[in-house]
Amino acid sequence: MILFRIARNLMINHGKSYYQKNVSLMGEETSPIFGSKAQGPEGQVLDKMEAEDLSRMLGELMSVLPEEQRTALELRYGQGCKLEEIAQVLDLSISGISRLLERAEKAMLLEGKRRGFQPGNFLRS
Repeated sequence: MILFRIARNLMINHGKSYYQKNVSLMGEETSPIFGSKAQGPEGQVLDKMEAEDLSRMLGELMSVLPEEQRTALELRYGQGCKLEEIAQVLDLSISGISRLLERAEKAMLLEGKRRGFQPGNFLRS
């Protein structure tokens, strides 16, 4: 389980759900009888709070990692760099970067479990 991938996918899903809520198909009923597709202000505030909690938790988990692992994760998931690009920046081989990322992801997962972080709390069905 990769926490950054989860966060990225949450943001993608949020963008897709926003689009679906705010775009109505031609001929679709929009009367109040069928309920509104738009999210109310309370829902928006709750979504923002959840995103802030997730961001804070990821920041705390990242702070536990060594600098090299933090940098590799930020480049890979924060900036979307390829393994080759990260290898150039950190002056390591591609396979070394791959192993470094795996170790960092595993360390974040273990630390998250230790702190009681439940990714399911941030995922919507």
